[in-house]
Amino acid sequence: MNKEYKNLVLGCQNCKTDFIIEPDDFSFYEKIKVPPPTFCPECRLIRRLGNREERSFFKDQCDLCGKEVISLFSPESNLTVYCSPCWWSDKWDGLEYGKDYDFSKPFFQQFRELQQMVPNQATNSRNSTNCRYSHGEIRSKDCVFVFGGYQTINCYYCHSPILSRDSIDSDVI
Repeated sequence: MNKEYKNLVLGCQNCKTDFIIEPDDFSFYEKIKVPPPTFCPECRLIRRLGNREERSFFKDQCDLCGKEVISLFSPESNLTVYCSPCWWSDKWDGLEYGKDYDFSKPFFQQFRELQQMVPNQATNSRNSTNCRYSHGEIRSKDCVFVFGGYQTINCYYCHSPILSRDSIDSDVI
């Protein structure tokens, strides 16, 4: 038996602006067994992106080797943080953090508990050389404050540069 839904206008519990939930949305929420949102789409996006913390750096220590690191995670967060060489090493076994799913507890509660247990990489730069204070760099060299770059060389204060060279203060998005 298909239910017939109509557009529903709700007020965001965060910013108090009105937003619309369309009939197709209700069937989707039913399918994945979640209630309709109480936050508008923009506030939901802000909450999702706020979890990324990709532009705040903290001085910390690697919880495996004790070396001083620059990290995306605040020392007050009580998260386990490893420097990149330790995180990529065989000095720890990611499989020891595996858990069975508990159907009696909400998914996101279990996911958060898992996030708090599993070690985090202080900053994520893969196959990159001399990319200090950067995060999400892949195959890059000599970059500072670059976020999400791919094969960048000599870039500074950039967001998502791809195949860039000698760039300063650019934003590709």
